[in-house]
Amino acid sequence: MGTTLALTGAAPATVAAPDSAPASAGSGDHRIGHAQPIDSVNPFGQQNVISNSVSLTAYDMLLNYRTADGRPDLDNSLARSYRTSKDGRTWTFQLHPDITWSDGKPLTSSDVQWTYQAVMANQTNVLRGYVTNVKKITAPDPLTVVFRLSEPDARLESASVPILPRHVFARYPVAKLDKMPMPLPAVTTAPFRITSYKKNGTTVLDSNPRFRGARPEVKRVLFVHYQSSQAALRDLKLGSLDTIADGDSSWVAKLKNDHDITVWTAPSPGYSEIAFNSCPSGGAGSCTGPAKSVRTAVVQNPAIRKALAWGIDREDLSRTIYAGQSPPADGLISPYYSSYYRSFAKDPEVGYGYDPEKARAILRDGGWKCATTPCVRNGVKAEFEMMVRSTSSQDQNAVRRIRAWASQIGIAITMTTVTEDALNNAIYNPGSKEGRYAPSYDSFYWAWSGDIGTPDLNLEVLRTGNSWSDSYYSNPAYDRASLGAVRSMDMPRRVAAMREAQRIALTDLPYIPTVFAVRVMLTRTDTWHAHRPSPDTGAGSPFGTNWLQLTSLRAGPAPGTVEAAGAPTAAMSTPAWLALALVTAGAGYLFGRRRGSVPAEVRDWTDE
Repeated sequence: MGTTLALTGAAPATVAAPDSAPASAGSGDHRIGHAQPIDSVNPFGQQNVISNSVSLTAYDMLLNYRTADGRPDLDNSLARSYRTSKDGRTWTFQLHPDITWSDGKPLTSSDVQWTYQAVMANQTNVLRGYVTNVKKITAPDPLTVVFRLSEPDARLESASVPILPRHVFARYPVAKLDKMPMPLPAVTTAPFRITSYKKNGTTVLDSNPRFRGARPEVKRVLFVHYQSSQAALRDLKLGSLDTIADGDSSWVAKLKNDHDITVWTAPSPGYSEIAFNSCPSGGAGSCTGPAKSVRTAVVQNPAIRKALAWGIDREDLSRTIYAGQSPPADGLISPYYSSYYRSFAKDPEVGYGYDPEKARAILRDGGWKCATTPCVRNGVKAEFEMMVRSTSSQDQNAVRRIRAWASQIGIAITMTTVTEDALNNAIYNPGSKEGRYAPSYDSFYWAWSGDIGTPDLNLEVLRTGNSWSDSYYSNPAYDRASLGAVRSMDMPRRVAAMREAQRIALTDLPYIPTVFAVRVMLTRTDTWHAHRPSPDTGAGSPFGTNWLQLTSLRAGPAPGTVEAAGAPTAAMSTPAWLALALVTAGAGYLFGRRRGSVPAEVRDWTDE
């Protein structure tokens, strides 16, 4: 799958450990560098993957993800057990007793009930997809929560919904929960609580003195935002960072012999894609129709989409732009989901291998005249704009190659580099009706990252009117198939329904998937050890699945290693993330987003 195991340098020697750990571990700080901004620390409104990682560190869910395999971890969740009725429409959860919020108040079933009811009642929050089929939630006693569903829903077992304290949030209007700044310090049941937040700076989590488990050696978690990947790597090398959460795929080969750094690569639950503006002229779901500037005669033309899909050399893209780490994408479900993934690569209709001659034939059969470039149909030129984020030169390089391949088959693409805020505002351009949108882009290049447990989110993003919608695709057949997967409790039927939904989407092509995501992380070998990769099957990530990956860390290098015998690496007296106002564009990461729900208004995408 184009991934490697965690890489280290020379084999460690067996020697005695030093008396003291390096400075960061000795102080109890664990410093995580990241290029993707933490757009929000409000779980109702978060869009980005790194923001979700903060929530998985700073909050408990009803069922936390198990490190080994992403399944429910009943030992470390709020729920100690759960059961479902035979028809799958009633789920009953029993909570662990004697769990306390960080402000000293007891956790009860009413907190779980309020959180899920708020997700149901707030119409624009990003978590609504998890409660699509929830009809009623009751709390018959302080430790029991009962969900009654209109239809069976397999996602309830893996719902990424942080549980929030009712006594803190019930005072706020439900309609504003996804737009409000979070009250800090946060009140939580997890081992770490958010104490300060800065989108383009450092977000700090300190230890929860009332956490139910053993006190972790990590006392503070510092999420440090960088706009320059090289600055982050420099700080890691100098000992001013302990972890980089979203490394560049090119670093895997470059750093494999650096004994101070461990490079971790693991399949990720997402993919990069070309997204086309698919909003119908009459509107559908949350869109009223595309903006007048959109070249709908081109970007919504089936021949254009299919020709481009056959005209992209994904193998070359994987090898040259993503350093061979990200395998070519042949669907919407990543190999990360080993129980769900079924390859379309050999499918003669939607496999989309590199075949420029076939691409040209599709354009000809679609009525496009290609004597010159761009092709022309009914007086309309086969040309359109593709937006790409200014913070990702990796994505920009991918679009440059896509643009070159497109030109070879008669399609002209103009690449426009924009900020994430500008791209979001093009996606959520206000429409003719309040709360609905008239997307103003032709196409864009970005990436999706799914949930840890199941690939349902990967399919939900294309369902009509869903809270994650960015392409505004609408097809009743796709909706039926993707919802059928959610509502089936039988694994073979779920997989079959997901495959049907993917085939429909790969036929209509609101997205053209390019490569599957791989997560690249770096950790120092001399500041913290005892990392717990997830999954634990040989290629996993040391961070991002649950808070247990941080509470398990131990200070200093692993005993018996070369690093344990030597002097701690000297950190720079003033780390770059404190001394510099970083403004240069990053090299780019294959790190997707969990796009938030549509905004109430055009805005800067942050709750800072």
